[in-house]
Amino acid sequence: MAHTWSEVQPAGDVNRYWQTSSMSEDGKTILAGVLSVYLSTNTGSTWSEVQPAGDADRNWPTSSMSEDGKTILAGVYNGRLYLSTNTGSTWSEVQPAGDANRKWYTSSMSADGKTILVGVYGGRLYLSTNTGSSWSEVQPAGDINRNWRTSSMSADGKTILAGVYSGRLYLGIEGGGAKTIAKHFLYYARMRGGF
Repeated sequence: MAHTWSEVQPAGDVNRYWQTSSMSEDGKTILAGVLSVYLSTNTGSTWSEVQPAGDADRNWPTSSMSEDGKTILAGVYNGRLYLSTNTGSTWSEVQPAGDANRKWYTSSMSADGKTILVGVYGGRLYLSTNTGSSWSEVQPAGDINRNWRTSSMSADGKTILAGVYSGRLYLGIEGGGAKTIAKHFLYYARMRGGF
């Protein structure tokens, strides 16, 4: 089926280095990130700037969104992670890796927004199964920092893929919690010679 395309201008009629985008299942809620984060709830007809990290420019390389568009995660490169559970109306900082800036580069989210995976470039992978209330480190590539660059997650959050820049791909299958998924990650890492 052919698509009809039109330019949208969340940040005005100017070129930008767009780094991340996320969309709800119905396509109505859209997040786009450059030095600021922009949100539309009417399929791009109008946009508003949201400020997860306050009124300051940031590099936003990653974002994820739940199926209904209510739960949104956005991450700053060499900064923090921010989570909204009300379609971007308010945001809170989450700290999977402690109270420190990290190079957040990848994230994935289940359809209901409960299961979230985030990855650090030059660091670790972290998993939450309760919409970011608590986090556990998972080690698909062993107890070592990696350049986590990409990730994907199934709608039910049970199957997760994570990839290392100039490295390997790791697959986590089944399991409802971080411990089980970590075991599967470890198994696949060994099977594929990840470490």
